[in-house]
Amino acid sequence: MLSNQPDVNALTRLRSILLGLGTLILVLGGWQWGSQQYSRVILPAPIEVAVVLRSLLLERRLWAAIAATSLHVLVGFILALVIGGLLGLAAGRQSWVRPALTPVAIALLGTPPIAWLMLTMVWFGLGHANSIFTVAITVGPMVFAGVVNAVMTLDPNLVDVAQVYQLSGTSRFQSLYWPHLVSRLLPLLVTGLGLAWRVSIMSEVLATPTGIGAELNTARANLDTAEVMAWIVITIGLVLASDTLLRRLQQQLLPWQQPAKPLGW
Repeated sequence: MLSNQPDVNALTRLRSILLGLGTLILVLGGWQWGSQQYSRVILPAPIEVAVVLRSLLLERRLWAAIAATSLHVLVGFILALVIGGLLGLAAGRQSWVRPALTPVAIALLGTPPIAWLMLTMVWFGLGHANSIFTVAITVGPMVFAGVVNAVMTLDPNLVDVAQVYQLSGTSRFQSLYWPHLVSRLLPLLVTGLGLAWRVSIMSEVLATPTGIGAELNTARANLDTAEVMAWIVITIGLVLASDTLLRRLQQQLLPWQQPAKPLGW
């Protein structure tokens, strides 16, 4: 019975791959059909987008745009992690801090990113600060809420054990709070990073002269729909790559949350 487990898992992986390929073929087929019903300005054929994408891969501006957008995403995301995480930790551990910061976090969560973008255009003009600030102010409240929830759901029995062993300061944080925070926050950060990409590119379209969003805006102004869709494909690839890396990190840091390997592997 155990010897059949590897075959079952191999078949499961093969089925997943085939289902994914089948879905991709259906999407491309529907795309091709739609391109035959409308002009290339409205919906270019997949092969046209592939040609433009191949051309972009050979141009320096592609890598400059990816570098600029990645900078906006990473800096804004790190600021959101640091500021939202520290404030969330304080609100979760100190009961008097929580009612002071929670309404602010709720208000920020309910504010659409486009509103912040309008303000950053007034405050900072056109430049990198627009995207960075918009990413940080959008993702930060998510991190804050996640950290507060993680700290408040910590098992009080574990806190009692830490007190019995007289753990304090760095030792208590590393052995008690850190594993719990990581297990609670990593799934949230996967979503937050995807949001950071979307917000950054949106802000670049309107208020930043560099990055993928700026290239999208230029292609739109030139009515080059094939290039617009090529940049969208590049964006999807970047989001999938960052999502995969973060999920791999989650598997490394949280091995106990992964399904156990079957005996006999």
